[in-house]
Amino acid sequence: MEKAKIAFVANFQYNCGSSNTLLRYYQAGEKLGYDVRVSEFGYIDDIVSSAVPVANRQWQPDLFVIVYESYPFLSPEDLNQIYKQIPRSKRIVIDPDGKYLKPVQSKDDTNHETPDSYKYWTELYDSLSDTVLQPFLGSTTTKNVKPFLYFGMGNIIQETDQSQKDFDLLYVGNNWYRWNDILWLTEAIAPIRNRLKRVALIGQHWSDKVMDGYEKATYSEPAFLKRNHIETFDSTPYGHVEETMSRGLLHPVLVRPILNEFHFVTPRMFETFVADTIPLIPVYFTHAAKLYGNAINQLTLSGNPASVIINILDNYDKYKKLTRDIRETLKIKHSYEKRLAQLLEFT
Repeated sequence: MEKAKIAFVANFQYNCGSSNTLLRYYQAGEKLGYDVRVSEFGYIDDIVSSAVPVANRQWQPDLFVIVYESYPFLSPEDLNQIYKQIPRSKRIVIDPDGKYLKPVQSKDDTNHETPDSYKYWTELYDSLSDTVLQPFLGSTTTKNVKPFLYFGMGNIIQETDQSQKDFDLLYVGNNWYRWNDILWLTEAIAPIRNRLKRVALIGQHWSDKVMDGYEKATYSEPAFLKRNHIETFDSTPYGHVEETMSRGLLHPVLVRPILNEFHFVTPRMFETFVADTIPLIPVYFTHAAKLYGNAINQLTLSGNPASVIINILDNYDKYKKLTRDIRETLKIKHSYEKRLAQLLEFT
């Protein structure tokens, strides 16, 4: 029997979360005997293309997975070729940013920045497929939309001793509507900063200039970080996100405001449990229990966050076991092998 062929098309840059997800799908495909490739129709940087096989534009997959994040990366010429070459029945769209949903505002974030955005995105998705998948915890009544979590659990990172950690508190991820989280977290840990000697951020747009056209999403104050002794580092090497997260004793799970509003899942919600660290859950992440179970309440920074963090540090082995127990459940339900098999059900 010929193995299933799946092509992913998106804007794949090595330092973006979706590229790490692509790599995990490719690795899952190798285990399951599926032919998973990244398509030339999208953007692929040299680092990603050296790790994942590239499908040329003439390759005919059984499933053509179009992942749209932030902006429309396919040109009119690309779209016309896709319309002609890939049967509509084989195309699905994954919408991790909620562009197919009506405009919603959450704090300083929104799924549609302009008045014509909703019409543009819905028409684009409808032109491509009858199936739009969103990483939504629950059910939906939006036409053509089906819930599909998309992200999952990769290979678990081997645990190391506390003494081998480089950081007490670490966040690995780009600054994409995350600045308010850092302001809040910095204030929360101020009373116990003597216990958190090294605090760091690893990723883009923390200590450099904002991204043109996305000034609100990438806003930061490098002087504030320096004043509060928060170190910043460049993006982690491709495929080593979870290993890098494991350099910290503690790692918060920060959620973009609009995605939290939609109860979407994100890569970090799984990757933080793959890593050898203890996750910290912000109190606004109200759908955490639906994903992790009620035990996650013990890692939620409710009430007095500083007191919660101190309790975790003082009882690190206890909370490491709690994290391990949650991880084992996530591995069973949300491995990338399961995700890939679920994805093929949409063919």
